[in-house]
Amino acid sequence: MKTLSDSLRLFYSGKSYPLAVALLVLLGHVLGAEVLFGALLLALIVPACLVCHDFRFGIAPFLYVIFIVSAKGYSPNDTGYADRFLNPVSLVGVVAIFVVLIFALTYFAVRNRKIVNKIPRGGMLLSLLILCGAFLFNGLINPNYDPKNLLYVIIFAATLLVVYLLFALYFRFDRGSTDYLMYCLVVAGLLIAAELLLGFFTHIEINESGIVKETVVLGWGVWTNIGGMLAFLMPSCFYFAATSRRGLIGYLLGFFFFFCILLSQSRGALLVGGVVLLICLVALCVKGDYRKRNRVLTATVALCGVAVCVLFMDQILAIVNNFLEYGFADNGRFEKWQVGWNHFLDYPVFGSGFYDSYIDEAWDMPLYPYLYHNTVIQLLGATGIVGTLAYAYHRFCTVRAVFRRPNTEKTYLGICILALLLFSLTDVLLFKTYPTIYYSLMLLFMDKSQTENTIPMVE
Repeated sequence: MKTLSDSLRLFYSGKSYPLAVALLVLLGHVLGAEVLFGALLLALIVPACLVCHDFRFGIAPFLYVIFIVSAKGYSPNDTGYADRFLNPVSLVGVVAIFVVLIFALTYFAVRNRKIVNKIPRGGMLLSLLILCGAFLFNGLINPNYDPKNLLYVIIFAATLLVVYLLFALYFRFDRGSTDYLMYCLVVAGLLIAAELLLGFFTHIEINESGIVKETVVLGWGVWTNIGGMLAFLMPSCFYFAATSRRGLIGYLLGFFFFFCILLSQSRGALLVGGVVLLICLVALCVKGDYRKRNRVLTATVALCGVAVCVLFMDQILAIVNNFLEYGFADNGRFEKWQVGWNHFLDYPVFGSGFYDSYIDEAWDMPLYPYLYHNTVIQLLGATGIVGTLAYAYHRFCTVRAVFRRPNTEKTYLGICILALLLFSLTDVLLFKTYPTIYYSLMLLFMDKSQTENTIPMVE
């Protein structure tokens, strides 16, 4: 006879649970009631900590919670929007949520201590430890050293390593594990898309020239973050096009994500999204059990695309107009890159640090340092040769994980990571905290994927 605990475990391991988490996050975002719905999200998580033996229930909250931050009282030029969470009432609520969450997770860990997985062995975890260790020395010999250099890396390393180890130890891996992660990634993209589309009914402006780029703001991020995340998540849709009998849904969702990238008005995301879309389509057509179906779909989409361009040329040009107005302008990136390169030349061993007072003294963002909008320049300027070599070793381990005993799971996880890395050549997404959670999980599941074929969970 099925008990209440059995029913709860079935719910927390099923497909409806990520949707419930996404719905709470969406409501909190739309209503501007982040603390209230954060508490409701906590109320959804706590029972799982009490009855579950598998940390599968932690994926959706970890991935989605950042998107609860709304655009309430936020503008693109306002770097102090986090202050609204620092008032006494909100601060007490946030602290209470974190305290209860920590106790609940601790109880879960202790209760399941006898069935914990072994600590992963291999180059991936070692490369993460080396990377985080090297970053700790950023700006070490800079006379203008700021203690926040250490604090930032501790937060970055804690996010990367804690997420990796927590799921490595308490997640029950099987042949359907990657399917579940990919399903959660697709839901994350749909959550972002829903917030973006709702934004067009509230605060995102459209004039005679098209979408007003500066109004494409969702609170947790602006146009570049929105478009970059969608490009990062888009390959997860095509994963199901490659593995599921109902892959048509994943195929269409992939193009829907690309459409939302266009709406985000991020030039970098559109460029990366276009490249990643092409890579996914080629992968679908040349490999997999459903490649014949995907070839027909791709040919059909190409013909439909030509027809849409002919029939709706004016509307498409209006949407693309903002991209054409900006053209190939660097939007100040070249200057940032030059500053970062100069800092590397001044402090080539450990860099000048993430918080260098000579980058921009007016910068007052409480959550992040002023970043250079290019991964290579960021590594050289902030962490020097030491950090860059550590990152190069980590990158080598990532590439090796993709191509050693390759399979469909690794292929599409690798394409997701490729999208993040390409986008971060002109932006800062890799050094934000919330994409690090996604990145860490992708690395872990890639490392754990050993089978040539997957059993699709989403059917």
